[in-house]
Amino acid sequence: MRTRTRAWLRANGWWTPVVVGVFGTVGMAVRLLWPHPVGMANNGDAQRLMCQIGADAAGGPKLTAQWYFVRLHYDFQPLHTPCSQYPSSQYIPLKLTAWIHQHVLGLHGVIDLRETIVEYCVLVGLALAAMAWLLRSVKPLARFAILGALFVVLAEATFADYAGSPYSETAAMYGLLLVAVAGSVAVTQQRGQRVAFLAAWAGAALAIGAKNEMIPLLIPLGLLLGTRRFEIGRMSGRIGSRLIPALCLASLAATATWSLASGPSDLKQINAAQEVTMTIMPMVHDPGKVAVGLGLPRSFGRYSGTHWWSPHPIENDPLFPRYQDRLTQANIARYLAQHPVLAARVFSGGADAYWSFRNTNIGTYPMNAGYTPESQECRVCVLQDAAHALKWSGFPGVLATWLASLIAAAWLIRTSTPRTRRRAFALVGLTLLGCTVVLYIASVYGEGNEVTKHLSVALFAAALTPLWLLTAATQQRTQTQPQSHKADTTPDSNESHTSDDTDDSNGHPVPNPRWPGASRSRTPQST
Repeated sequence: MRTRTRAWLRANGWWTPVVVGVFGTVGMAVRLLWPHPVGMANNGDAQRLMCQIGADAAGGPKLTAQWYFVRLHYDFQPLHTPCSQYPSSQYIPLKLTAWIHQHVLGLHGVIDLRETIVEYCVLVGLALAAMAWLLRSVKPLARFAILGALFVVLAEATFADYAGSPYSETAAMYGLLLVAVAGSVAVTQQRGQRVAFLAAWAGAALAIGAKNEMIPLLIPLGLLLGTRRFEIGRMSGRIGSRLIPALCLASLAATATWSLASGPSDLKQINAAQEVTMTIMPMVHDPGKVAVGLGLPRSFGRYSGTHWWSPHPIENDPLFPRYQDRLTQANIARYLAQHPVLAARVFSGGADAYWSFRNTNIGTYPMNAGYTPESQECRVCVLQDAAHALKWSGFPGVLATWLASLIAAAWLIRTSTPRTRRRAFALVGLTLLGCTVVLYIASVYGEGNEVTKHLSVALFAAALTPLWLLTAATQQRTQTQPQSHKADTTPDSNESHTSDDTDDSNGHPVPNPRWPGASRSRTPQST
């Protein structure tokens, strides 16, 4: 007995997740801050978000203003500087960090992005610690292999560099990570399920509200959380347990509506115009025919391949004011629906940006780091190298990875029972796959410029998907305690799945012997 107890403490001691979390935090800090910090330079969009926290992203050294070098410190913007309307949930963590910078640390200026990098390091440590706890029943070799793979994903340059950037994609990635970890508990009916559901709810709201392009996340995240059961107090049974998930779904829909309704109209028109001139027109032999099909003058075909900031863009055409109301996503959708072959070419054409994995025109080093303008760090580029090696496969390769993940998720769900961690990890993996697909569709049909950058959140979900499915495969197929039909009608039937259940070595609920139907004499089990 003593030997079994010591073995359990070695494998499942409370200190194991703590040690993993500390090592994860320190390791990520070394990766992002030593020997000098790395992040992402401003591509011209920083001012619309930083302006809202009082930071001047438009001023400062010229080379740090756009594209070339990372800018870490931001001073106060001039008084009465107008800010464009740009709704984003990223405002909340940035505003909180700015408050800490000014009122707790007492530093000059508005914010220093090294502080947001430290916050990301802490988030990574917490995520690794939580996963270490969830995987405590898995064999040590498999457990640490999964934790190491998760660290590599979170340290990948395509994703980690957003920690030191002024972009709203950061909130979407943080939100998806929170949903992935907390959702793996929220989907079960085990201890901590209620707190995990609330955490996953917050993560989903953070991801959906990050920017307009993240609104499609409402579909997979809403399906995951809105179909759960949340029993608390008198809210139990078939109807009562659905009230909190229904409220969650309504709040996520409200977040998406707020983001869509409050978004800047000029950006919507820019995206639509660039989808026409940079994506659709270059795919046909006669760009003028596309212009006519969209209700535009045939002469607009000469802008094929140009973007909004070209020397002679479409918006400078004398006829543009008369026809600018035709450059909408609705009109583009109507045109593509009438030309399904072209729509399919646009859809498959996004594979090039997908396998590129990382935009190549934004610098990641500070100006004083000694690198040439637009230089990009590649301290951890494992996934990027793997994607480049698969670039030859094109869209069939993208489709193959999606189908393989879908089949694996279906098999894992089929071979698991409800309320088990095997089922939970499989459902979350399926949700992450759904996030990848919907964001891919939104990017290839809604963005004509920097498609690779706009796919970053989709790629983040795609990187987490196989890891979560692999984790599900390590979980045993243990059945929950069977319930008779008669027991479901008794007052105790709801209690058998509450957070008062104990957990076995696989994290599955074990019935309390006080309840009817439980064995009065039970051999001790390791937990």
